[in-house]
Amino acid sequence: MEKAFQIHGITEKYREKSRNGDHILYREIEQGGIVLALVADGVSNSPCDWLASRIACETFFNSFLEGSSYSIEDRMCSAAEEANRALLYHGEIQKMLCAFAAVGWNIGSDRFCFLNIGDTRIYHTHDLIVEQITEDDADIIFLKRDGKMATDSHGHPLSRRVITNAFGASDCKIEIEQKLWFPGDILVLSSDGFYNSYGIIEDIRSAVLEQQNVRQALSGIWIENMEMFEDDASVVVMKRAKRSVIP
Repeated sequence: MEKAFQIHGITEKYREKSRNGDHILYREIEQGGIVLALVADGVSNSPCDWLASRIACETFFNSFLEGSSYSIEDRMCSAAEEANRALLYHGEIQKMLCAFAAVGWNIGSDRFCFLNIGDTRIYHTHDLIVEQITEDDADIIFLKRDGKMATDSHGHPLSRRVITNAFGASDCKIEIEQKLWFPGDILVLSSDGFYNSYGIIEDIRSAVLEQQNVRQALSGIWIENMEMFEDDASVVVMKRAKRSVIP
């Protein structure tokens, strides 16, 4: 019998870094028939990005498991609060921060719950349509030098992107949302190191629908694009079976 869904993820450090600042975790939780998918991206200019992302994923997952008598939405909210506290009040390392994306799904349901903190993203694809269902918590700031706007050799202003919401921040904002999805639909959770590769989300949609095998399709896309990644890169792809399947 065809399974109700397929899921696969890949994470890899940037070739010029010593450790991967991203972390992923995805599991089918047998008790309750739930799938949980997580992507964390440690903020690189904060301490121990690799540890921040790992702590966030592991704390979220363990907290989610402990709330088995509650709804997915409530469990995700509680788990997010615990993950934020784990970074905010870490005893040994201060000021760890990370962006975070999470999806929780009752297998067979036409609704899923999701959360996004920072500049990780979640995409939903239906037939030929790809939709980014999260908004980046990020701003562009212009750099200054000696009190004046810094420019490059061509006179263009220098800028960088900073996230405005993160696990580990005292003012972290947490919101759990819900969305419909249907048989054959695809969800993609991604760090910026992955989705910044031009057209890669559309490539995933096309490859998964063509091959019908999430692991093979994602592995092929990864190999084709890995030399273009300019940061740690992470992605988790989940696809519902084309027809309803009782788990």
